[in-house]
Amino acid sequence: MYNFSEPDVNQIELFEQSLPFGGKLNRTNRWILLAELIAWRELEATYAKTFSITGRPGIRARYVLGSLIIKHIIDSSDEEAAEHISENPYMQYFIGLPRFSYRLPFDTSTFSKVRKRLGKEQFDEFEQNLINTLVEKKLLRPKGLLTDATVFQSDITFPTDCGLLNKIRHVCVEQIRTLSKAVGCKVRTYRRVAQKAYVAFSKKRRKTHKEVRQMQKQLLQYVRRNIRQLSELSELIEEVADAGVAVTEKVVATLQTVKELYAQQKQMYDSKKKSVENRIVSFHKPYIRPIVRGKDGKGTEFGAKVSLSHVDGYLFADYISFDNYHEGTKFIDSVELFEKRFGKKPNYVAMDQAYGSKENRNYLKEHTIRAAVKPLGRPKKNNANDTETRWRKRKQKERNRIEGAIGNSKNKYSLGVIRAKSEITEYAWIRFALMSRNIAIAGKRIL
Repeated sequence: MYNFSEPDVNQIELFEQSLPFGGKLNRTNRWILLAELIAWRELEATYAKTFSITGRPGIRARYVLGSLIIKHIIDSSDEEAAEHISENPYMQYFIGLPRFSYRLPFDTSTFSKVRKRLGKEQFDEFEQNLINTLVEKKLLRPKGLLTDATVFQSDITFPTDCGLLNKIRHVCVEQIRTLSKAVGCKVRTYRRVAQKAYVAFSKKRRKTHKEVRQMQKQLLQYVRRNIRQLSELSELIEEVADAGVAVTEKVVATLQTVKELYAQQKQMYDSKKKSVENRIVSFHKPYIRPIVRGKDGKGTEFGAKVSLSHVDGYLFADYISFDNYHEGTKFIDSVELFEKRFGKKPNYVAMDQAYGSKENRNYLKEHTIRAAVKPLGRPKKNNANDTETRWRKRKQKERNRIEGAIGNSKNKYSLGVIRAKSEITEYAWIRFALMSRNIAIAGKRIL
């Protein structure tokens, strides 16, 4: 259940009455200006839709959404953001507290719960409300569209075949120990022998191909035995009703992931290949896929691939997927999303050659949208001073802005490494960070 809050009337005057040492707020502080920029009532109406009509009332939307915006703007963890807010009266004013307080009205675990609660529909409404406000205040002038794709790295260990096999072996052993105690029997898992062999292998600085293959073979044998033992224990517990422990959904899901990962590793070992379809690269995040980028220093990245639109300095996520896809196939969707957001088609589009398929070019031609992309076919002679060529080169230089905006987002707004724990919360993390960046950019234009 969610109870709507009363409109904030004379918040600054009321807030200043509770400040220690008889202090006064600076009316030109960035957090006060940003608070006036955001349409909190519209955000609250969208947030309220995620609650049922019964149950305990939820925490005020401005408290939690404002705190998450602060978290990304100052680029900190959930706990550090809460500490900053409890110490800073301007931040407390931003999130709508009626008076200065040394304690927040919610726990830091609320951040994660809010990420789980919000989905694509809510973030699209948040984004549209922000766009409407920025356009109305003339802080955003939509003319052209710059588009590109990037990968926001997930917080996982760099995957190796032996490392993944040892991880699932360890998980299996822990589950076996728990279930074997429940039924009162001992199971030989060779845990110490396997761990000793893996530690000795991992300490070698230079591992030959033969040594890696031998370690893979050993680990595959250990995991195969552990999977069989875990399956037998699960069946035994289901048969014995008074065992005291039931096979939970978490155990079933764990066993399923272990089996799938084992099957992939066995297939690659037998075929002597390094890749397999829908390869799992993290046990704790089985939805992550390797995304080959071919860049210097980052040949392969692990995280969400995002198609982004850059409009007048602001970044918007058009498509987010944890599977690898060709960004050119999402170009038409980006143009249509531009029209949905701003009520008109872009005057021009600047993109790289990956977006220059015939389908995309024909679409732009049909809708009379100028495209700053190299034309197909043999280049014409002596066209360096051609008006269209000069315009295209100028817009291609302008397109570099999106590269800088992406780098800025990763360095300053918690998008360098996504530290969320699930597919849903990673999606929410990315959308919150981009929204926070847009709010911060708008704030700089006000100052």
